[in-house]
Amino acid sequence: MGLGRRFRSFNSAAFRFALIIAGVFALASTLLLGMVRHQVGHYAHEAMAGSLTAETRTLLAHKNDLAEEIRRRIAADSGGTFSYLLLDPQGRVVAGTILPAAAHAGWGKVTMVERGPLGRRVAEPEELHMLGTRLSDGSLLVVATDAFDVDKLSGHMARFTKLWAASVTVLALLGGWVAGWFFLARLADANAAIARIMAGRTEQRLPMIGFAPELDDLARNLNRMLDRIDGLMAGLRQVSTDVAHDLRTPLTRLRQHLEGLQEEARGTPGMESGLEDALAQTDQVLGTFRAILRLAQVEGGGSRAPFAPVDLGRLAAALVETYEPVASDSDHTLVARIGAGQAMVLGDGDLLAQLLANVIENAIIHTPAGTRVSVAVSTQGGHVALTIADNGPGVTADHRPHLVRRFYQADPSRSAGSAGLGLAMAHAIAHLHGVELEIGDARPGLTVSVTFPLA
Repeated sequence: MGLGRRFRSFNSAAFRFALIIAGVFALASTLLLGMVRHQVGHYAHEAMAGSLTAETRTLLAHKNDLAEEIRRRIAADSGGTFSYLLLDPQGRVVAGTILPAAAHAGWGKVTMVERGPLGRRVAEPEELHMLGTRLSDGSLLVVATDAFDVDKLSGHMARFTKLWAASVTVLALLGGWVAGWFFLARLADANAAIARIMAGRTEQRLPMIGFAPELDDLARNLNRMLDRIDGLMAGLRQVSTDVAHDLRTPLTRLRQHLEGLQEEARGTPGMESGLEDALAQTDQVLGTFRAILRLAQVEGGGSRAPFAPVDLGRLAAALVETYEPVASDSDHTLVARIGAGQAMVLGDGDLLAQLLANVIENAIIHTPAGTRVSVAVSTQGGHVALTIADNGPGVTADHRPHLVRRFYQADPSRSAGSAGLGLAMAHAIAHLHGVELEIGDARPGLTVSVTFPLA
């Protein structure tokens, strides 16, 4: 896959859709983890408040020897689960280890600093949750406990929530890019098939996209539509072919009858010239019908001989030599520019000769006297390029794509009796050989080129 397609996958609908879904999932997951974190923290604080309340009630049961009970608990609780402070009504410390300046009634927090023998701090300050209870005689009992486990759990939950959100976002981006890459790769095959169909290869069909059943159904329906269009076009071509075939016999009889009348009218100038014009017009109609039948044979592949190596340069030189008198009669100049060496292509020699003849005739018929027509054959790399160009008035860009259509006349005033089948036949022959007939601007004039693979 090229660099361009990799970047295009980031702009694909699949990537954007996956990104939106992942964003919603990441947001929902983050909110869920936030709620869990809040509920766990709330439960931990409730449990801590319950333990402080229970410890305070237990101490109040020893109201008569409260100070002694506090000293006993401090001595027995080596792990330091609870810290205590008892102040008399005058605010003097009776028992406990909490600094009296931080003590107050109700819920709150107090910071404990553990100091050594010389008053130096031996550990980091520790924040404790406390419950202060004012006794009936004005004394103040404070019970505190550390919130290290609760804070640690809350910190872990916060870090996990952030890590989860970041991981989901990265995975969403990666998944969206993979989905977009795969989707574009499948669509590229379908787009290539569509390009071939638009180029005239109507037998091509779309491959199954395979990304989802809905897309495969779309490809099948499009293929059915193409089958239907192809059938209608084939029917239309068959109608024109049948008409041409059925009318050829009566027209041939008509021509024979006109020839008989022309013999009988010898010596009658007016009638003889009129019959001669009628014969010319009949020949033109018969020629058009022959071209239609020939075109139908070429498009159907029925007239194709087994392909064999053909020297396209030699063939072009022979055609130029044949048509030089025709070009000279109409005051055109026909020249050949054939490269050195053989220009071998694989094809049907008769059909390739007809392709060349049709394009040369087309250039002579549709350009004014004095126009120069050149036929060039060159070998470049693994290809043979055939180009027929003229320096006539040319055809505007909006007409050029339609010149290969049957009976199309870009400028009827320049048709000179042509039925508009010459380039259609050349296009059909090129298509039969698996190459494309390209019509361009010679500046001035028109250029028709075909590039064959070197045999």
